[in-house]
Amino acid sequence: MANYFVTSFAAAEHSLYAARFHDDLAREVARQRGRRVEARKCDPDVPAGERRSLVAETGVLVVLWSLDYFGDGDCADDWALFERRLSHVPAQRRASFLPTRVLVRWRTVDSPPPGLPRPPMIGGDVMADYNKDGLYKVVRHSPDSSAYQYALRQLAAQVHAGLATDLPSLEVDDLSLPNPVLPGPRPTGSTVSKPKVLHPTRQAMPAPGPRVLISYAHDETDPRHAKEVKSLSELLKREGINVRLDQDVDDEPQNWLRWMQNEMSEADYILSVASPAYKRRVEHREKPGTGRGATWEGGYILDVVYDNWDTWQKRILRVVFPRFNESDLPAFPGSASVTVYRIDPVTGDGHLDRLLRYMRRGPAGP
Repeated sequence: MANYFVTSFAAAEHSLYAARFHDDLAREVARQRGRRVEARKCDPDVPAGERRSLVAETGVLVVLWSLDYFGDGDCADDWALFERRLSHVPAQRRASFLPTRVLVRWRTVDSPPPGLPRPPMIGGDVMADYNKDGLYKVVRHSPDSSAYQYALRQLAAQVHAGLATDLPSLEVDDLSLPNPVLPGPRPTGSTVSKPKVLHPTRQAMPAPGPRVLISYAHDETDPRHAKEVKSLSELLKREGINVRLDQDVDDEPQNWLRWMQNEMSEADYILSVASPAYKRRVEHREKPGTGRGATWEGGYILDVVYDNWDTWQKRILRVVFPRFNESDLPAFPGSASVTVYRIDPVTGDGHLDRLLRYMRRGPAGP
């Protein structure tokens, strides 16, 4: 098991700020681990062979996510080679290796190419500097700020967790690249023949909309509600929204606690859908053992509200179907005056267009 991490970033990035973050991250990881940690940079100055050997053996790959990353051939190689390593992990064990690749919101990417994961937010506040602007702006303009130090601690904790895993390395003779996972062809110019990746804005392919999790309650006494939620998800998908719904993945075995935790932390927005059962469970008034999923999701939402009392409504969006009322939404301090979107889940009548405009545009700056 390699006890070092590698930071991969595009040649177009400002190397001074990328190196500053890389060094600060290494110091913070060492502080959390209680001992020095080795850290390497994958930048244009590293020869191709050495770069691939580093990625083939590193404990964690830290990716500075940006539009330029998508179009950089060397970064595409880093990503593809690490994908090859992850494919060597048995399927039933892959979930435990998620920390081995840490995605950093280096620059905000409103519409990444289809099929690529988006870096998760930190802390749940969509208006926080790291989530709204990306870490490049933070480290450039306010490297001594509490926002930068907080992001460093959170990202270092992910690296620390990844270094504790046992990701298999690749042998020197097994360094052939798999099919590229970054979309489009990649630029030529190294010893390996690489098709060129087009900048996402130049590709003739639809970009996915924001990532949205629908939080609601399964109620055995009201099976109609789950169908209405499914109908709403289909309306949103047709409008290009990247909807995450438990009904879409329940045909295969799941660790539902991990699924909920991953989806809620990575969602750009969470739609909190009203119903009497949902209100009871989020407010912890349901009988014990009933509706634990909605109860757990409600706990996550309450934590977001508590930590971000003045901005939570920009990420937690409250939705009511025609046969329910606003009183069927969970109540907590400040929620009575928060915007509610009334939407017919079958026809889309009501505030669907208004909701779509907001999610596509994102919250305005302060």
